Amino acid sequence: MKYKLGILLAATKNSSFTIGTLLINIMDVMSEKVDVFYILHDGFSLNDQNIMQKIVKNKAIKFISFTQEDFLATLGKNQSDINNLFFLKRWTHMAFARFEAFKFLHECESIIYLDFDVLLLKSIDELSKLRARKYHFGARLGRTLLLESLPAKNKFHKKRTYLTGILVFTDFIPNPLRCHQFIYEHLNDNIQNLNDQGLFTLLILENKFKIKDLKDTYNGNIDYRTNISQNASITHAEGSNNRFWNNALCNQTWPKWQEYYEKWLKLGGSKYLDGIKAINTQAKARVRYHLSYKLGYAFIECTKNKKKIPLLPFTLLKIYYRHTKLAKQYQKDLKTKPYLKLPPLSSYDDYKSEGIKNQNTYSYKIGQALIQAQKNWYGGGYIKFTTQLINFAKEYKNKQK
Repeated sequence: MKYKLGILLAATKNSSFTIGTLLINIMDVMSEKVDVFYILHDGFSLNDQNIMQKIVKNKAIKFISFTQEDFLATLGKNQSDINNLFFLKRWTHMAFARFEAFKFLHECESIIYLDFDVLLLKSIDELSKLRARKYHFGARLGRTLLLESLPAKNKFHKKRTYLTGILVFTDFIPNPLRCHQFIYEHLNDNIQNLNDQGLFTLLILENKFKIKDLKDTYNGNIDYRTNISQNASITHAEGSNNRFWNNALCNQTWPKWQEYYEKWLKLGGSKYLDGIKAINTQAKARVRYHLSYKLGYAFIECTKNKKKIPLLPFTLLKIYYRHTKLAKQYQKDLKTKPYLKLPPLSSYDDYKSEGIKNQNTYSYKIGQALIQAQKNWYGGGYIKFTTQLINFAKEYKNKQK
């Protein structure tokens, strides 16, 4: 008889503490819902494995070796080829461990893959229902075009790429092992370009698989206000210096992760040894939470679709009222959680690179101009706004030449 729901996790041996911490987190918020854990690793100590076994109690847990040598062998490469594999310079081979889920669908109805840098805020077992609705996969549809990972001549190059931080696999997928083979064949063909997100998206599009867009609910930002605005089930601390264990502000904002980690240490699990890498690196999320950015982004998106243009005023009003409501909620939360108070934006480690960059986007500029137009509507504010829009359009066209 098949398992109903499995969770697949993966990390290199120096990050085994993240998997131990995440297992404690999962068992805390949804222990009754998970039947089996698949742990992909490249050499976890027996001590860490034994502790993980104790954490999941009576649940099945399977440790599967996934070394760099294993990965290269599947790819048909050897160690001398590593310098040609650009993704190994930026990430590790574990970026492809998520696709090992295809190998376990013969024994599990649904498998949820989670990146090692997530924190579950509540149960996500409802994702197992995708199978009953005949979805093959579940994933968040991102904003980046597949063009960045594929040659321009590809027929899908203007399609948006799916994010792979959380993936749902169901046994509704026909021939899962063929899907696994597809990943490695195409990786070989596009060795200088494709990453895991590009490969996964290509798999979906080539095979016309039915996929559920998980939206922001399952890809919550480490910025607290953004997270609550999305009513997110997950906080995803993505980015090498942006994680719960190496970013001071992230660790402060999400103390629950630290609580789980300390439980892991008390059980005798291996420690994180590299210390704090950054004080705060959330400038991008912080700026994109601003009302200016939200309004401008919605304005641009609506104008791309003629059917949405008549609804634009209502869309913008909805964003404004929701933003105001969230601001009140945040102030209320600060009374009981003072650690959520944010430092000045200009003090962020990445303000000059990410903060200013996002403040200079057309989304932010248009939103800013729109707010000013509303403040001075009686004095011709919207006439000035129209002129600004024309100038923005001309500026954009000139940059495209």
